[in-house]
Amino acid sequence: MIATEFNFHMDELWPSMVELFKDFSQHAMGIRASGAAAVNLCHLAAGQIDAYYQYMLKPWDTAAGIVILEEAGGRVTTADGAAYSVFDRSMLCTNDALYAQMLAKLEGPTSRAIERGVHLGPANVPKTYKVKSGAQLE
Repeated sequence: MIATEFNFHMDELWPSMVELFKDFSQHAMGIRASGAAAVNLCHLAAGQIDAYYQYMLKPWDTAAGIVILEEAGGRVTTADGAAYSVFDRSMLCTNDALYAQMLAKLEGPTSRAIERGVHLGPANVPKTYKVKSGAQLE
């Protein structure tokens, strides 16, 4: 079971979301959309879903859920496999057993979204905050 949400407000991202939904709907037990990133992260921590991926989230969508997931042993990175910061705009969360398979599925659509002009790097960073993200965190 995989969870995600759909970003209808961003035309450049929509082709990648459709591609991933089609692929996962053919190969996964199901796709769930709860409407809240924190809920999806808690469902993953509790073992109710196997993976969660999402784009265009904000820090307040994910911060609490990430703490719960990481305490439960879950893995959180960006959709292209870099270390995750709450300011990043892509997220892949799963366990170590499924991580490589999920990352392989996300890499192509994520790269194509970036090529179409979708910004998935840090956003919503307070002006006085010195944020590190991606490779800077590793």
